[in-house]
Amino acid sequence: MIGDKKLSTIRAELKAALAAERSNPIAALDKKIRKLNKQSSSDQTRSLVLLRGALAQLAHEPTQRRRRVSRTKHAKRAVSRP
Repeated sequence: MIGDKKLSTIRAELKAALAAERSNPIAALDKKIRKLNKQSSSDQTRSLVLLRGALAQLAHEPTQRRRRVSRTKHAKRAVSRP
């Protein structure tokens, strides 16, 4: 959770906002990164590169997630106290 929102809620809101904008945010970030590279603003460039990577990962995220592997059930071990 981030604040009072779940990460899944934030992702859903981000996907909806990007779909409503109808432009390619990755291409826009690439353009900004190229512009900042010419100005040699490394802090802003690094932030934009990280944001671009996160957006690219989100865009290529599979729709179905793998199921969690169930744990084998073990008896709890008794902890001896001194």
